[in-house]
Amino acid sequence: MNLRDYIDSGVIERFLLGLATTEQEQELAYLRQQFPILEQEIAAVELKIERKLLEEAVDPPYALKDEVMQSIHRNYSGGKHYRTYSTKTRPPRNDEPEYIHVKPGGWNRRIEVSIWWRCAFIAVCVLAMSLAASTWYFHQRTEKLEDILIRLKTPAIPAVQSVIPG
Repeated sequence: MNLRDYIDSGVIERFLLGLATTEQEQELAYLRQQFPILEQEIAAVELKIERKLLEEAVDPPYALKDEVMQSIHRNYSGGKHYRTYSTKTRPPRNDEPEYIHVKPGGWNRRIEVSIWWRCAFIAVCVLAMSLAASTWYFHQRTEKLEDILIRLKTPAIPAVQSVIPG
C-alpha cells in the first residue's frame, strides 16, 4: 500500500469530520502505529480544516449579544450591569454578511413547480396514453389474425349435394 495514495484518498478528512466507518477508523489506528508520519499529516489536515472553517464562518448578528446578555441579566441579576451597544457604536466591519429576515407565519400551502417539470409530466402522460393505445391496437390486430389463421387451418367441409328426387 502506498502511503501517499492512502493520505490522498480522504480517509483522514473523513476521520476528523466523524464520517469514517469503523473499518476505516481501525485501519487508520493501525497505520498510525506503523507510520508515525501519519500523526503529522493528521495534525496538518486538522489545521487545514480549522482554518477553512474559520475562514468561512459567519458572525451572528451583533444585536444578538445584547439580547443574550439582557436575558442573562434578567435571570441572574447579581448587581453587574451589561452595557448595550447601539448599532452606531459597534466596531466597524467591512465584510459584514447580509441576513435575510424571514417573515414569520404559516405556510401558505402553495407549491411552485417549475415549467420544465410540468412539461415532463405532460410528456410522460402522452407517452403512457400512446403506449396504451398501441397496445390495444396490436391486441385487436392479433385477435383478427388468429381468427384468420384458425379459418385457414381448419379443413373446408365439403358441400353436401342433396339429391332432389324428381
